Amino acid sequence: MKLLFVCNNMHMGGVQRSLVNLLREISEEHDVSLFLFYPTGSLMGSIPPSVKVIGANRFVSLMGTAQHESKEKGTLTMLRRSFWVIVTKIFGTRASFGALSRMQKLNEKYDAAISFMQNSDDKTFYGGCNEFVINSVSAAKKISFVHCDFKNYFGNNKYNRDYYKHFDRIACVSGSCKRVFDEVCPQYEDKTFTVHNCFDLADMEKKRDEYEAEYTPGVLNIFTAARVSEEKGIFRVLPALAKMKEDGKRFVWRVAGAGPLLGRAIEETEKYGLADCVKFLGMLDNPYPYFAKSDMLLVPSYDEAAPMVYGEAAYFGLPILTTDTTSAREMVEAHGLGIVCANDDAAIARELERLIDDPSLFRQYSAKIKITNDEAIEEFEDLIR
Repeated sequence: MKLLFVCNNMHMGGVQRSLVNLLREISEEHDVSLFLFYPTGSLMGSIPPSVKVIGANRFVSLMGTAQHESKEKGTLTMLRRSFWVIVTKIFGTRASFGALSRMQKLNEKYDAAISFMQNSDDKTFYGGCNEFVINSVSAAKKISFVHCDFKNYFGNNKYNRDYYKHFDRIACVSGSCKRVFDEVCPQYEDKTFTVHNCFDLADMEKKRDEYEAEYTPGVLNIFTAARVSEEKGIFRVLPALAKMKEDGKRFVWRVAGAGPLLGRAIEETEKYGLADCVKFLGMLDNPYPYFAKSDMLLVPSYDEAAPMVYGEAAYFGLPILTTDTTSAREMVEAHGLGIVCANDDAAIARELERLIDDPSLFRQYSAKIKITNDEAIEEFEDLIR
């Protein structure tokens, strides 16, 4: 089949990694093109060579250009982007994405055109993939992916909900994500599908020994791979760890990831006196040596959909402690991969203290399970057929 995927850019992120992994699995079986608003990012080199990459023109590219990138491209680009940011804040994404998505038409006809990223909230200039697929692509079937807990997602607004009526099919990245989406938008239930994320298993295995990950003997080595932002729950853990340190408990928490609040996180770590046992590693192109060597993965998020870190931890036999978010019980508890605790600060503190006191409690979860992409590929093929 002739397929077109649409995404904003290829910066390191869960959606983009999931896209690259899916392209690797299907690009030999299908004629695949990838339209990128702004074809940059650390994952550009990971796109399979058989995939045809199509870049946007100077107007459509604004939807995939970050603020700092627009400054680097020059004053004119910065002013263009600023104009559309203001339009979005005043009139919403209906105006900005509705106009920009029509400024470049693709001439080829596809069997399926797939928007791989959902919109953000109505006043934020982030998204546009749905609008581009509907307004500027000719395809027999149009599909939109949902990578979020749509009920609690800040993009859950009337405009975004109504826009899904234009699509033939909607793909949710876990059974729980589909259930939540169907609750919010029951009118689309007959066209929603579950399509799980794919993993690059060969790459994970190859990179596990690429460098020596830090490890502190004699203490519980906790690892988190997440964007440093409010919804990821990083800040809610610090007071609990500070109290445990005062009580003489020993641990090291390493966090891999960048984000808008990284500077604040480092400052608060120092304020709580945790600089010697809480380490922010920044963005790691390869976090897998830490997955392979740490004692546990901590996912303290307020909201998650179907985070890829669950499968990555399972591949390396790394036990998981996660808050109870949309897919946690489906993807962690049901497979015996770790502990799902209540999504509140006290529950996280209680479980962390219990595991720091007795790390052997995690022993039952450390068996390496077999991870494959077979189910995800079959689900995708069902989606496009």
